[in-house]
Amino acid sequence: MLIIHEHGQRQPIRWTADMGRPKAPIWVDLFDPSEDEKKCAADISGLRIPERADVDNLALSSRIRTDDDAMYLSIPYFADVDPDAPNGTGHRPSPVGIVVTGHVLMTLRFQTSPAFDLAAQSCDEQHWDSSADVLATLIEAIVNLAARRMEDVSADLKQLSDRVFTTERLGTPALRDCMLEVGRLEGEQARNRSSMLGVQRIVSFVRAKQPEWMSDQVEVRLRVVDHDLRTLDEFDDQLTNKLQFLLDASLGFISTDQNHVMKVLTVTSVATIPPVILAGVWGMNFKHMPELDWTFGYPMAIGAILLSILLPVLFFKWRGWLEGD
Repeated sequence: MLIIHEHGQRQPIRWTADMGRPKAPIWVDLFDPSEDEKKCAADISGLRIPERADVDNLALSSRIRTDDDAMYLSIPYFADVDPDAPNGTGHRPSPVGIVVTGHVLMTLRFQTSPAFDLAAQSCDEQHWDSSADVLATLIEAIVNLAARRMEDVSADLKQLSDRVFTTERLGTPALRDCMLEVGRLEGEQARNRSSMLGVQRIVSFVRAKQPEWMSDQVEVRLRVVDHDLRTLDEFDDQLTNKLQFLLDASLGFISTDQNHVMKVLTVTSVATIPPVILAGVWGMNFKHMPELDWTFGYPMAIGAILLSILLPVLFFKWRGWLEGD
């Protein structure tokens, strides 16, 4: 898909093969493009369209560089994808490439992104004077949505903390569910962290270069974004510490339950030692044993043995000491 935003136009244009050349494009957005769409974008912008392998490259010199008047930027691990995407693709990060010059911004992405949608919607609210304005708007949208996701993780952590630290005794299965929730939240935060790291490097690079076509107003906006990213980095440390604390607490409660079970089993085994010793000393060698003459003496003995096995098992199951209970 090829989406074109023009100067002075509030509504973007979705390119088709029968369309003419746009007059004044300011943002060319390539979404999982075909070869024809790549050729059209290159013709419109006058820029070389990077391949996915170039955008996916983890080498710093490959993902952030300048070429004549153009800045080639990329986020190899961009996790701002649509959570409602089909087939679980909402949790699959994909790379994002950005090429910006003094007259046009070109983006290359392979997944739907709420941040890109939010930046596109800002066409109805503000007037873009330059490609640098579009770049700042896009970065602000990415950072704002990242902050919102971190707030959602923080709220989930608050609820999870209330579940773990309760006056009611939690069994091992409930604590295991809490640990799985910790793992899910940590995964979300790790994806968010990787995305923000890529954005932070882009902001630092653009501010350091500060090309002539970037206005002071855009530089101020990027400075604010840079400050926000540092604040979010501190917030990320707090969330990471909280996640680790809840994981340690869940493991601690499970260990406490296991120690209690071992204590009960130890006491039970010690309590049965004297009868076993006495039975071993005396044996079953008494002359008068009326059970030997009973017709149902043998079945009764077998039943007593089975009952002695069944009763402890039922007791352990009732106390929730058996795995999966």
